[in-house]
Amino acid sequence: MASLFNVHCMLCGRHSGQVRNGTFQRLSTAPPHRTQAGRSRCGFCGGSLYLEAEDSPFSRDLSTFTPIPTPVAASATRRSGQRRAS
Repeated sequence: MASLFNVHCMLCGRHSGQVRNGTFQRLSTAPPHRTQAGRSRCGFCGGSLYLEAEDSPFSRDLSTFTPIPTPVAASATRRSGQRRAS
C-alpha cells in the first residue's frame, strides 16, 4: 500500500502537493488550499482535490520538480515606441 499520494485538482489539473505518511505537504509554488463545506479545495481555482497513489503509472515525486518561471506579459516587455503588427 502506498504511503505517498500526489494531490491534484479535478478542475484545473494543477498539482497542489503531496500527502506523505498522512501529512499534507504543499508545493512551494502552490497557494494554500481552501476549505469549503468541510472539504479541501484547490488554492488556484477552488476545484475539488483528489489523491493519486505514488505507485500509479501517471504519478511522480513532485518534491523533485523545479518551479517554472511565469512568463512576462507581452505588453510589459514591449518597447514604448514599438507597435504590434496587425
